[in-house]
Amino acid sequence: MSFARIQIDLDALVSNYRLFQSKVKGEVGAVVKANGYGLGAIPIVNRLNAEGCRSFFVATLDEGLEISSHTNGDIYVFEPPLEKNGLSETITAGCIPVINDEKQLAISKSDFSERVAVHIDTGMERLGVPFRTVDVDMLKNLNLHLLMTHLACADDPVNPFNQEQIERFQTVTVELPSTRTSIGNSAGTLMGERFQGDVVRPGIGLYGANPFATRKNPTSIVATCEARVLSIRDVVPGTGVGYGLTYRSDSTTRIAVVGIGYADGVPRVLSNGGNFAFGDKLLPIRGHISMDMTQLDATACPDLKVGDWVEFFGKRIDCDDVAKSANSLGYEFLTGLGKRVERLYV
Repeated sequence: MSFARIQIDLDALVSNYRLFQSKVKGEVGAVVKANGYGLGAIPIVNRLNAEGCRSFFVATLDEGLEISSHTNGDIYVFEPPLEKNGLSETITAGCIPVINDEKQLAISKSDFSERVAVHIDTGMERLGVPFRTVDVDMLKNLNLHLLMTHLACADDPVNPFNQEQIERFQTVTVELPSTRTSIGNSAGTLMGERFQGDVVRPGIGLYGANPFATRKNPTSIVATCEARVLSIRDVVPGTGVGYGLTYRSDSTTRIAVVGIGYADGVPRVLSNGGNFAFGDKLLPIRGHISMDMTQLDATACPDLKVGDWVEFFGKRIDCDDVAKSANSLGYEFLTGLGKRVERLYV
């Protein structure tokens, strides 16, 4: 039995998917890489497939193979194997490889005529064929199923680089007017039609974290992470708590030990600074977070008992707020949850 769990509200996931549908004229796909952003790719694909989603995006071929029997839709692999036969291997597996450089383009043109997608780098300098050097005539000779780019600053809608990337992408798409395009991630989709393309690729917004850096989160909470209370004890004033005794109480303090630690995804940087919650009460973290356990000040919760569950993030404590306090992102928090954290679907 696990002492840590994350409850995943699949109805909230669908609500977020429908939010994106309400904002577009085209198709809404779903990014389910990194095990569905840490929440479980297969249950998420099953639910979104039932909802009508027909385009799924993963990072690796192994991720594509994992979900391939759970949808009859298209599975795009952002990072197909680098070996010469990597593109063919991806296609044989029933997935669509995303071509990211000129070498892969040349292989695609000479070796097969199956469906491919091409990523155009419009300024992120990560993956993709640079927009300035792309050979459009070569693209015209491919079975090009999707032409895509990725916005670097969509979390900041007023950043002028968003529009600059669109203009760069249009220098390629104008010569391929019949080819479907894909631009918008979660934030890009919500920014309006010019940042979307024909197929949008929401990721973090599907899972309830905020796709924007400064705007209010428009999505519904999907994930609630909790830990179980293993022990409760009263410590007298001056008592040290945890490794290194970095916290010392100045009054009698009720310390609750919960079964979650940095091996489960609670950043150690939150030691003596973060909080858990029980009902409407906050329980401050006391002492260093351990690998398997965290100690909390439960003085304000006299009704808390061994076996109760306390919230790390979810409906009471916002995932993005916790992430910011750890100099992190909601993306990292969700994908960093350990294997011991039980996934429950409600």
